[in-house]
Amino acid sequence: MSLSDARPTRPFASLSPRWRTVALLVPLLVLDGLVFLVPMGYLVRLSLADRTTGGAFVEGSWSTAGYEYVVETSLVHEIFAFTLGFAVLVTLLAVAVAVVYAYAAWRATGWARTTLLAGAVLSLFTTIVVKLFAVVLVFSPRGVLNDLLTGLGLLAEPLLLVDNLAGAVLAQLYIVVPYAILSVYAVLSTLDDRLVEAARDLGAAGPHVFREVVLPHARPGVAVAGIVSFTWSVGAYPAPLLVGSGSEQTNAILVSQLLLTEFDWPAAAALAVVTVAVVLATLLVGLWRLGDGGELLG
Repeated sequence: MSLSDARPTRPFASLSPRWRTVALLVPLLVLDGLVFLVPMGYLVRLSLADRTTGGAFVEGSWSTAGYEYVVETSLVHEIFAFTLGFAVLVTLLAVAVAVVYAYAAWRATGWARTTLLAGAVLSLFTTIVVKLFAVVLVFSPRGVLNDLLTGLGLLAEPLLLVDNLAGAVLAQLYIVVPYAILSVYAVLSTLDDRLVEAARDLGAAGPHVFREVVLPHARPGVAVAGIVSFTWSVGAYPAPLLVGSGSEQTNAILVSQLLLTEFDWPAAAALAVVTVAVVLATLLVGLWRLGDGGELLG
C-alpha cells in the first residue's frame, strides 16, 4: 500500500466551492431552526389560540383574541410606549458612552489600553443578576457613590438612583454598554493612525478630527452598537424589575404577568410576537442601511 492510498479521504474534496459552503451552512441552519424557528413557530401558533378563563388556552382552537387584546387594551399601549421610549433612551446613552470609551481605548497604548478593554470584557463574564445587585450596592441611597459624595460634602442628601426610572436605566446600561463598546472598538481598531495625524498636520483641531475622521469611520460599529442596545432594551426584564419601581413596566414584565399570574397564554404570546416583530424590523432596517454603504447614521 502506498502512502497516498493510506491518506484519509476528505468527504468534501469532490464538491465545488459553492456546495462546500452550503454543506458547512447546513448544520448552522438546522441549529437555527431548532433553537429559533421551531420555538417561534409554536409561539405564533399559541398567539392564535382562543383565550379562556378556565385554563391557559383552548387547545386546538384558532382565534385572534390575543392580538385583539394587544390592540384594544390601553394598559398594553402605555407599557408598549414606555418600553420603546426606554429602549431608545438606553440606546442613545449606551452609544454615547461606547463611542467615548472605545475612542479612549483606541487612543490609549500599552497597559492603559489593556485595562480599558479588560474592564469592558470582564463584565461580560458576570451574570446579569450579579451585575444588577452591584448596581444596587453602588447607586443605592446608602451605596458607595452616595456615601462618597456625602462624605466629601458635595451632597447634603443622597441621590435617589434606584427604585425609579434612573435605576432601571442605569441597570440596563450596565448590561448593554460592554457590547456597545466592543462593537465600536472593533471598527475603530481598523482605522489608520496616519489619517488622524494627517488631519492634525493640516491644522484640524481635536474635536474636528474626531467629527470628520474618526466618527465617519466608526459608523458601522456605532450602528451595530445601537442595534444591539435597542434589541436588548426592548426585551428588558431584570433591570426594570429589580432596580426600577413598579411604574417601570416593560413588555417583558407584562408578558411574564400574563403568562405566570393571569394564565392568559394567547395574550402573552401575541404581545411577545409583536415585540419580536419590532426587534426584527429594527434589525432588518439596520442591516439594510449597513449593506448600503454603512451609512446608518447619515
